[in-house]
Amino acid sequence: DQRQPSQDVLQNDAVMGLRVRTTDLHQLQDVATRLETSGKWLVPHAENGIGPLRKELLALAGRAPDLRIYLPHLVWPRQNKIDTGEWEAAVSELHEIPGTVVGISALAHFSREPFPHPDVEVFAARLIEIFGPASIVVASDYPMFEKTLYTRYMQLAQAWVRRADAKW
Repeated sequence: DQRQPSQDVLQNDAVMGLRVRTTDLHQLQDVATRLETSGKWLVPHAENGIGPLRKELLALAGRAPDLRIYLPHLVWPRQNKIDTGEWEAAVSELHEIPGTVVGISALAHFSREPFPHPDVEVFAARLIEIFGPASIVVASDYPMFEKTLYTRYMQLAQAWVRRADAKW
């Protein structure tokens, strides 16, 4: 919301990364350099879809090649429960940015099926295939779902990673 966070924010040990909307990435050169130097993570949000985010991240990574990027939420494979046709190409291109990791998270948000959301497991498997298990983070979308399901979601995501990792 501040557009440009203060230097103090990035020096705070409690801050691990900075969440940024796609529409704000183009104006982040100074912040990207500070993130890169500090070793903190850029956590982008794909509010306009993976296509615009891919374009902005590739440009930003060209200017800040050591920037660490965390792409959460299965790298946004769907918008409004509709498959994003450019997801596969975007994920393959984003894999080329060194220091990028992806999160297996927000499963219910992208699923069109009830728990255990088998329709989004394919996205998790493809991410593991492209990025490799060492670049995968198992996370949740808490508090966006019932907290009583937290353990089940974490176990589900871990099982998907183990299954895909065994094939890798």
